[in-house]
Amino acid sequence: MAYRPTEKTRAHMTKQRIKLLNAAKSIVSQEGFNGLTIKKVANHSGLAVGSVYKHYQSKNHLLEQVYCELTEQDLLLDHGQIFTSSDPKEQLTTALEQLFSRALMSDKLSYALFAEPLSESIEQHRLRFKDQFKQIFIQIIDQGIKQSSFLNQESHIVASAIMGTLNEATLIPLRWQHQQMPTFERIKLIQQCQQFCLRSITYSGDEASFFK
Repeated sequence: MAYRPTEKTRAHMTKQRIKLLNAAKSIVSQEGFNGLTIKKVANHSGLAVGSVYKHYQSKNHLLEQVYCELTEQDLLLDHGQIFTSSDPKEQLTTALEQLFSRALMSDKLSYALFAEPLSESIEQHRLRFKDQFKQIFIQIIDQGIKQSSFLNQESHIVASAIMGTLNEATLIPLRWQHQQMPTFERIKLIQQCQQFCLRSITYSGDEASFFK
């Protein structure tokens, strides 16, 4: 007779899977994806190495699950707060503040999610994750152009440039090496990134003289 798992068995397996996933998320948040090993996950969760492979086909499969879980947490932007105002400049200011403040207060986790070199399969998840941010900025910029609040520009290129700025900015806290970046330095970094993007997008002066 074929084995049929009982409700108790299924509940036990679910509990183990959640424990392993939480352990993996904790490791990635502190050490990045490249800092995760199956042995570390097993030790952190209090389970055997074999238990990890019972739930996840491979390390990369586990990392994919971790990436998806982590990107559903509080790094995403608050649409309601951003679009409370009908003014594109105010929307842009709020969206940039959210993006940089949420990401740059997270150190290793932000670098892991936005910039750390990862496998091709996880990069596909990353592209979708980053596209969520890009679409918000594209919407704001297009609206600003339509209302003549911003000069005409390629919104999808500008949105990609914003994400590129964030990628570079995530490296800065990591360069503090053995000392955590102080809060006042983080705030200054967040403000500088926000102001750089805001000035670039909303620039409305004489372009001919700007590029001399």
